[in-house]
Amino acid sequence: MSPSRIHESCITRDGQEFVIREAAIADAGQLIAHTQGILAEPRWSITEPGEFQVTAKQEEEWIAGFRQRPHNILLVADFGTLQSPRIAGTVNFSTQPRFRVRHRGRLGIGVQAAYRGLGVGAALLQVLLDWAKAEPDLERIELSVFAHNEGAIRLYRKLGFVEEARLLRAFKLADGSYYDEIMMVQWVK
Repeated sequence: MSPSRIHESCITRDGQEFVIREAAIADAGQLIAHTQGILAEPRWSITEPGEFQVTAKQEEEWIAGFRQRPHNILLVADFGTLQSPRIAGTVNFSTQPRFRVRHRGRLGIGVQAAYRGLGVGAALLQVLLDWAKAEPDLERIELSVFAHNEGAIRLYRKLGFVEEARLLRAFKLADGSYYDEIMMVQWVK
């Protein structure tokens, strides 16, 4: 495991201090709890709450995968201390090794409800974008978002993402209703 390459000090709009850093294996338990918190709000997730059945070992392997693969990263917004971290948000970015697609990757982001609207998501994305600009071979950052998530779409546009496609009825919910998906992209080189 390589040492952390990213450690950015940040302040929320209401004055709380936090750090954006690369996830560590020791964060596995908190990352599971973070994901469960995000999934408790099904309006914002493609995963049904009961579908997330990850063990601590599986989460540790997932974290390790980001540290082992080039051009992949998992960042956390940590409001705690070195001895007692408190993860309130994450952003992950993954690429594929094949030549024809290794210039692009996809991000996923999640911020706990209590920390939304404070600039945590924007800070996570800005650190990710700065990292991506410095990464060799990376040119294109992709994401998808529910079409009804207007706050997230505003943030993505503000940070330079543009809509590239809209997939109608891309997600079917347990109650039989559908959500559209918007694909967005930013060219970092």
